[in-house]
Amino acid sequence: MGVALATIGAFLVWYFIAQVNFADKEAYLRGEGVLEILDPKPEDIRKLKLEMALSRVGLGLILVGGLLQITSNYLA
Repeated sequence: MGVALATIGAFLVWYFIAQVNFADKEAYLRGEGVLEILDPKPEDIRKLKLEMALSRVGLGLILVGGLLQITSNYLA
């Protein structure tokens, strides 16, 4: 159970934090990358807040999963 929770938590953190990228990958690979940061729209702000909340849930799942693993090691 602990391993499953930690795995799900790690996926959430990876998906919602590590995938944040403002650069155009195609242009970056050609050496022509430009970083553009536009004014956020209300829906962009809501999306970012949701992603941050889900990544925090992921961190919590990693913590709970790790604690369950430690507990199971002491019970065995």
